[in-house]
Amino acid sequence: MDNTSKDSLEQLNKDILVSIADDCMTAYICLKNPGTQICYGYEDVKKALADAGVKMGINDELIHRILSEKRYNSMETVAEGKHVEDGEDARYQLFFNTDVSNKPVIREDGSVDYYNLRLYELVSEGDKLAEYIPPTKGVFGYDVRGKLLVPKPGKPKTKLRGKGFTVSEDGNTYYSAIDGKVEYRNTDLNVIGVLQIEGDVDLNIGNVDFNGDVEISGNVISGVSVTAKGNVTVGGFVEGAVIKADKDIILKKGSNGKGVAKIEAKGNVTASFLENLRVYCDGNVYSNSILNCEISAKGKVIVSGSKGVIYGGDVTGMLGVESASIGNSSNVSTIVRIGAAKQVHKDYQDTLVKLKEITAEIDTLEIVTHKYERLREAAPERFDRENYNKIIQSKIIKNSQKAKLQEENKQLFDLIKEATVSGVKVYKTLYPGVRIYAENVIYDAQTERNHILLRRGGDAMRIIELGDDE
Repeated sequence: MDNTSKDSLEQLNKDILVSIADDCMTAYICLKNPGTQICYGYEDVKKALADAGVKMGINDELIHRILSEKRYNSMETVAEGKHVEDGEDARYQLFFNTDVSNKPVIREDGSVDYYNLRLYELVSEGDKLAEYIPPTKGVFGYDVRGKLLVPKPGKPKTKLRGKGFTVSEDGNTYYSAIDGKVEYRNTDLNVIGVLQIEGDVDLNIGNVDFNGDVEISGNVISGVSVTAKGNVTVGGFVEGAVIKADKDIILKKGSNGKGVAKIEAKGNVTASFLENLRVYCDGNVYSNSILNCEISAKGKVIVSGSKGVIYGGDVTGMLGVESASIGNSSNVSTIVRIGAAKQVHKDYQDTLVKLKEITAEIDTLEIVTHKYERLREAAPERFDRENYNKIIQSKIIKNSQKAKLQEENKQLFDLIKEATVSGVKVYKTLYPGVRIYAENVIYDAQTERNHILLRRGGDAMRIIELGDDE
């Protein structure tokens, strides 16, 4: 090769411009128009890329096409790295329906269906409930300079806790151990047996105390009690009895408590009618009528149906009270209360303190985790995987506890917030003799009012006329 040819090739190499993106995931070339000089060759481009440090992801086919088509004076992508793919966190695949509601349905004619309620999801012994999908390690990547990009592995998930199920030998698949009702929340899985009682619960049967759901086809007679860790459903009437449930209470034919009955639920209370009894619940109260009752609900008291009425007694719905009518034409004394109770405000402040404490614990575990991860990269031989896994598990448990506290805190916050704007809706008539308390504000009904909403406004009660569609 003569000196002229050598000079031309050196110039060509100088005229192949290589550019690398800041993240080193893409490399480009720009070929200056060589004019009458010797055309660029494939090896010229590969050398220019090598000189610039481009080692991986080179698209040889594209380089040949650029050369053959003589794409001069334009920036062309000729190498691309592979982005790292972080691992996916572990999860549970569930094999049962979690969308269950026990809210009664209002028919087109205004009546309420208390019989066709979907109360829970039933499973049989041996049914597959859940399967653990392990975390993935992720996929390694690289940049155009040849640097290996390490993925972040997915996080494991704590084992499901609860009762009423068995686990496969590999610990990944969960089966129902009994016939019963399945419940799932966060990492808690429970299959609870259902106690079915055909006929009445009376003095011959005695008191019922069951660690699950109780279904009674008949009546609950005066003088007995029914206690359940789950729901209580009564197909007949409830007389002067005591019924307590950690979930919902459903009285399909209602109750005349004869002044001695007491209903306590941590969920909702649903009844065709309620008369002469005390009701306490953390959720809502649904009924067609409430007569001479002492009612206290953290949620709403909703008297459904076109003939719904509340009269007599003392009725509290922290989030509001709704009824066709309140009071009656005889001006019977009736008390209605709305707004958050003092205990709710205290519970909210308590959860804030607990959240602060557990967040500090998680932050400490996070610092320790990062130290272990740095040690794993710098000195793998000193890395203690067993202790690392214990810390990860502790962090998972603490995060689960934090999530529950956050949920509780949010529920209390929402309750307080919603309670501040709670009101009393009267779709037909509010009668004289009704007294309404909205925390520190009192309203005494002196005349009949129709189709109104009463809501606290500062130190007085606002009366808002409802529209025809409300």
